[in-house]
Amino acid sequence: MEEVLHDLRQKVNERQANSINQLQSETTSTSTSETSYECSICKDTGFVWEKVKTGLFYKNVEQVVEQARRCECYKRKNIMRLFRNSHITEEFRKLGFNNFTIEGKPAPIQDAFKKAVLYFKSFHRLREDRTNSIALLGNPGTGKTHLLSAVANNLMKSQIPVLYFPYREGFDELKDRLEDLESKVERMKDIDVLFIDDLFKRSATEFEIKTLYSVINYRYLNHKPILISSECLVDDLLDIDEALGSRIYQMCKQYLVEIVGDRRQLNHRLA
Repeated sequence: MEEVLHDLRQKVNERQANSINQLQSETTSTSTSETSYECSICKDTGFVWEKVKTGLFYKNVEQVVEQARRCECYKRKNIMRLFRNSHITEEFRKLGFNNFTIEGKPAPIQDAFKKAVLYFKSFHRLREDRTNSIALLGNPGTGKTHLLSAVANNLMKSQIPVLYFPYREGFDELKDRLEDLESKVERMKDIDVLFIDDLFKRSATEFEIKTLYSVINYRYLNHKPILISSECLVDDLLDIDEALGSRIYQMCKQYLVEIVGDRRQLNHRLA
């Protein structure tokens, strides 16, 4: 009986080894030079081998098999891919919580900072809830985009896909390339987290409202998070389109901050 089990284990191990070898042959570079690999540990296969005790014994000797596991470079490359696909610029990728200054800032800005940090820390718990989103609204120059970029960057470092959509530039591109409208709107609907920056930066057209409503309503119904910055306040959003504004409010109300006050105190560009 032991010999049968031993033969069976050998066949399983051989089959696993053949599968991994095939994967390695498909993914490794044709060059055999060590310096040609991005990752010298796995040689760009994405896998490393390790010996694992099976807990099974043959002739009183515990059997050991080699198993493949993901190399650490896989996570790093996946994060890099998420950043490339997010449309977040190189400059915005540098924005984090640690380089946002709150010392001496007015209370609304400090509140926005605290809400953004708390939102990121709570994301995995609340991402399936109805109120799973965040909106920072109000005066320009108060760091709304910085804080939401910090949220987006940290989410991607946690391997959560994010798509950045700057309202004005994004809709200009959609209108210039209508043949791509359907595919781009579908991506805005389906992405794990959608970051809409400077919502309604200009007077909204009927096309913009209808397109945005299609995206927001889909995400609202499917509990898919959004990050929104806007100079509009809640009442402004409701005046533009109540159905759209009320959905945004319900999704974001737990993490919604309206930053209003003296522009010379709030706008860091005027400091």
